[in-house]
Amino acid sequence: MKHTTTSDKKAQQTKRIILSLLFIGPLAFFIFLSTGEVNFKPCEVFSENVVEVGQYTQNKVVFKDRINIVNFLGKHPNSKATQIFNLNEVVFEAIAKYQKFQMVSFYVGKDNPEIETIKSRLKNKGVTKLYKWKFVCLDSIQTKEIYQSLKIKTPLDHNFASDDAFIVDKKIQQRGRTDDDKIGDDVFAYFMGSVDDLKNKLLPDTKNVFYEQEVATTSRKERLKKDEE
Repeated sequence: MKHTTTSDKKAQQTKRIILSLLFIGPLAFFIFLSTGEVNFKPCEVFSENVVEVGQYTQNKVVFKDRINIVNFLGKHPNSKATQIFNLNEVVFEAIAKYQKFQMVSFYVGKDNPEIETIKSRLKNKGVTKLYKWKFVCLDSIQTKEIYQSLKIKTPLDHNFASDDAFIVDKKIQQRGRTDDDKIGDDVFAYFMGSVDDLKNKLLPDTKNVFYEQEVATTSRKERLKKDEE
């Protein structure tokens, strides 16, 4: 009859402990993830009736099924060049890698040479995903129709331009935050002249909308998939 030695008993105990850890460890981790709170605050809806740009572009550029940052450059886009470069450095470069994101800049005036100047300057700054930045020419009436379908702080200026950027989600809804920590007001228009506002408001709010509508429903591979140029 074979006797169990002390070393055999220790080996068996060690084996049981390892097997228990292999089972309990992943289970505990799953429970932790299931009960943990995600550190993001859903953005509010400020307009459910944003005009779809696709009706003016023959659906070459659309808001639907995209997470959009929208801005209005008007007749003289070069006057907003500094703000555009702020958007690029603070926001666009941070989230352009995601498939469903796009920047949409409206301007007035067919064959406006100032748009080509801005595109060239962006390329010179090393922007590699410029195909995700849509520069869309609209007439003044179309520009006002889209702008006025948003919740706004101020009207377009005489050149049909604005200093603010806006978030439009995949459902063509305007998004933003309520009760801003610093000023106690709703934020639905983001001042492009302030790097601080872009960094601490527009960028995190866009990421929150992205998390809500993309991260929870798609894989990382799908989110990073490259669009067709």
